[in-house]
Parts: sequence; structure tokens; C-alpha cells
Amino acid sequence: MKRALIVIGILILLVTEVSGVNFSPTVMKLSAPSVILYQFDGSELKIPVTVNGAPASAVMLVYTSDQGASVNKVRNGYLGWHYVNKIDTCVFASQPRQFGLGSNTITWNGKDSDGKYVPMGNYTYYIWAYDNVSAKIPMSRQIEMYAWAKNTIVTQDQDGKALNNPIVYQGQHDNNSSTDETKHNNIKWVVGNDPGDKGLIETCTSSEWNDAGGLAFLPGNYNFFFKCSENNKSMKVIRKWEWIPNGEAILQTAWGDQGEFRYSETMPPGWDSGPGIIIKDDFMITVNGDESGAGVESEVIYVDLADGTEIKRLDISEWYISIEDAEAGGQSNAGPNGWQIRGNKVVTNAFCSCMNLMFDILYEDEGDAVLWANDNGDYTGDHNFEADSAKPWVCNDYNVGPYKYNIAMDENLFSVFPSFDLGAVSFGLFAPDGTGLGYHAFASETAGYKSGIEVIDYGSSYDGYYTSNYSSDTDQFGWFFVGHDSIKGIITVAVSVDENTPAGFSVAQNTPNPFNPSTTISFTIPETGNVKIDVYNAAGQKVDTITQGYMTAGSHSVVWNASDFSAGVYFGTVTYGNLSQTVKMILVK
Repeated sequence: MKRALIVIGILILLVTEVSGVNFSPTVMKLSAPSVILYQFDGSELKIPVTVNGAPASAVMLVYTSDQGASVNKVRNGYLGWHYVNKIDTCVFASQPRQFGLGSNTITWNGKDSDGKYVPMGNYTYYIWAYDNVSAKIPMSRQIEMYAWAKNTIVTQDQDGKALNNPIVYQGQHDNNSSTDETKHNNIKWVVGNDPGDKGLIETCTSSEWNDAGGLAFLPGNYNFFFKCSENNKSMKVIRKWEWIPNGEAILQTAWGDQGEFRYSETMPPGWDSGPGIIIKDDFMITVNGDESGAGVESEVIYVDLADGTEIKRLDISEWYISIEDAEAGGQSNAGPNGWQIRGNKVVTNAFCSCMNLMFDILYEDEGDAVLWANDNGDYTGDHNFEADSAKPWVCNDYNVGPYKYNIAMDENLFSVFPSFDLGAVSFGLFAPDGTGLGYHAFASETAGYKSGIEVIDYGSSYDGYYTSNYSSDTDQFGWFFVGHDSIKGIITVAVSVDENTPAGFSVAQNTPNPFNPSTTISFTIPETGNVKIDVYNAAGQKVDTITQGYMTAGSHSVVWNASDFSAGVYFGTVTYGNLSQTVKMILVK
């Protein structure tokens, strides 16, 4: 009997080890008031922040609001490192602050980064945070966070609905640390699977050519995908394939020219992987940049999704090509070789360059396509910035770090890139307008290899950062989870019914209040001028503009009809010149 019990115990242990446990992380969640009232009187503004899931290193930023139209191709900072165009910009960024679980407070004194008080008005505030305390958690031990393996994370089903479990796809690659199951194959992995179960990998082989970017799936029909490939470092193509689970993909020869769109047939010798493909609406984009350093062109190529013909090209050579860098000991061409899209915004990077930029994929005027660029001069992502550098401030140089193997962007447009060869840091951070926010380290970070970082951020049970673990002495292979979140709201001025500014500008409380469905906002302006009245919801999002135009001095009233809006709290902001006042309005139904 005793021997039998021992055998049963061993069997239980074996079954427990084999069965494993599905990946189920504790996500980080930040919360703070969506609308914050502040008098802009030099007092300390205290913002309550609640942190759930994990402790956090947090940064608070203050941005202009609805002022982007007045920003016209501005360059500033040391060496002109920061370019911004047609977007709201950062006026203040805090140093990282440590938050514990539960209630926290972050403060702002109403000043910009130069120590000057900002004008009274409306501002957007952001709080970005990540877990710098907890150990990484393995999401999968079957796929690799490999520098040259381009990743595609699918978060919606074919009907556009959010997936309960996001899906990671990797373009085929052959790396020394690849598992037998992943060599030479495109890979599919469902986030939430048992990290240790090899049987849950799905593969599909699509080409004997080398991978030059990740996969992009046909909207509405994920049975078909597009992929960039290159042959003997001399030709790049996009091909359309049918995904065959655990089999050979089928080339769709009816698309393009016998299943191909060729977009670079004169590549210089060297190595090149490219950023892959982004699909938006009825077209796709790719890049013909050459990260080997010898090329002299960098273009975003727009291709018709239906027939594989070229639509147009966006020339970004002025950002990624530098003959001067080549003459100074660097290289002329640096990509881009990585990118990610959120909405209409595409952020790009190159592992061998200091340059990062964001462009509007739906641009109308090519001159306004680039929204921000971060070049050498602010330390974040910079090359050859050291005082003793042999090539001072040469941007395009693949012989120095940080090596930025990819870039990832969250829903609030904060971008992160892995930072290798700068010591015990994990990643660099860019704000939504490209402002550099320095380098940050995961728990127990070392100076070891950093091969990539990805983000899942769509309100799922798996939201967070995903990264490699090569800095660890053990448990290195796979994708690992770290908590992350970012939020935003508005900072504005609220007035009571009888409050008047010294300038004679006043806004009365709306009447009736509460109301259904219409309410009147009355105000007085001392002189003729421009007036704009916006309505914000409780999440800090502008939902309506009631009126905008030139008005004469005196008293005015406007009516807001909220028939098309749901019940809740709204804020009506009257802007007159540089002055702004806000009233709280309650819609009941």
C-alpha cells in the first residue's frame, strides 16, 4: 500500500507539471478624475491617482488642448532635435514618481518645463506608468522576442469586434535560439495559452525567401495575409498568401503581378529586414529604406489592397537619409525598419539611427504628413552623444547604441523602444508629441541584450508591455509580461454664477441645470473678439462645438441641444481670446 501511494503521488506531480497553467496576468489600471478644475493662480494642484494591479513608476505631462492648428513645422531644442507640426505639444513633463497600490497624489504648480506659469485655459494631462518593481511573468516560452522577427498583434476579429484573447503572429525566421517548431515558419500564438505547451503553436510556411517584415491580414478575412520578403539582398516584394494551419501557404497569383508587388529591385548589398506592412482601409503601406546604410532613398509606398498596384509614395528621405553622416563615419541610410499604427498615426524607428518620427497615414498635404520627429539632441534615442565620441552627434550609425530593434505605441500614443548597449536600462520613451522622456528599467535589469518590446492596450485582460528576458541568467527564452497603463483627462477653469474676471469676461451657470434636452449658456465679453464654446464629456473628450466665431462686446446666450447625447455630466467651456471659463452641466433623461 505504501508503495502504491508513492507511485500515485509521483503520477500526480507529473500530471501537474505537464498540464501547466494558462497565462493570466494581473494588469495595471490607473484611474484619476477625467476633468480637473484649477484656477491657474500659482497654487499647487493635487491630482488623486489610484493604482491597481501593481506598483508603478509614473510620469505626469501637461499638453496644450486644441491648439495644434497653430503649430506650423516648429523645430526647437538643442541641435533642433524636436520637430512638431499640426499637433498639440507638451508644456510640462514631471520626473518619474513612484506610486504604490491604492491611493496616490501627483502635483503640478501651473508652470511649464521652463518654470514659467502657463496661461489660464484648457489643457490635456496624461499619466503614463509601468511596473518597475515586480518580476517579469512568462506569457509564452514557445515564441521568441527576437530582434529581426517582426511581430503582428491582432486584437479584433474579422468583424471588427475586440478579441477576448489577442493573437501574436511572427514572420518566419531562422535564429540560433529558435525552437524546432518555429524555424522557417510563420507562427501563430494565442495570448492566454499555457506558456509551456508546445502543442499550442500553429505554423504556416509561406516562402523560401528571407523575411523582410511581419504579416498583415486581409480585413474581413483572416484566411489571407500579406508579407514582405527579399531575395539575396537584391529584391523586395509583397506577396499575398492563404494561411494553411500547420502547412504550406498558398500563393494568390491572381493578386498583383502573379501574386507579387515588387517595390525594390536595386537594393545595395548588405542586410535589410524592413518594417513590414501596415493595412489601413483599402490600401497597405511598406518602406523601401535600406538599413545596411548604403542606400539613398527612403519612401513609404502606398499599394492598393485589392489589385496590388502602386498608389503613391511619401518621401521621408529628409528624415532618414544623411550623406553628411556617411562622410563623418556613419551611414547614409537608416531605414526605417520598424513601425506601429494607432488610428491614423504611424510611429517609425530604425535600430541603427537616432531618428524616430510619427506621420499621418491619411495625410492630404505631403508637406504636413510628418507630425513629429525626434533627432539627436535630447538624449532619448540619441547616437554619439558622449563627450568623447569619435563621431560627435552622427545620427545614422549602426556601430553604436542604443540599438532600437522595434517600436511600440499604446492607445494614448506613448511610444517605447528597446534600448540595448546603454547599460542597465530596458527601454526609451517618447511622449505623444515625440518629447523624449528618457530611459527606464524593468525590475532587476542588467546591461544584457534587449531584443524587443511590444504593447497590448485595448481594454483586454492582457493589456501591458511584453518584452524579452535576456538580462536574466535563467528563464530567458520567450515573451514576458510587465504591467503598464496610461490615462488622460482635462485641466480647466470652472466659475460660479456670480464670478467675474477683472477683464469683464464672465460666464454664467447654464440654465436649466440639470436639463433635458436643451440648456442655455450665457456669457459676457468686454470687447469684440473671437468666441468658441466646446462641450466635453466626463472622460475629458470634446464631444461638440456649440459655436465659434466673431462676436461683439456685451452679453450673449447660446443653446446646446443634447438630444443626441446620453445622460451624464458634461462641461461647457467658453473661450474668449486667451481667456477660458467652464461650467458643469448635468444632462438627465
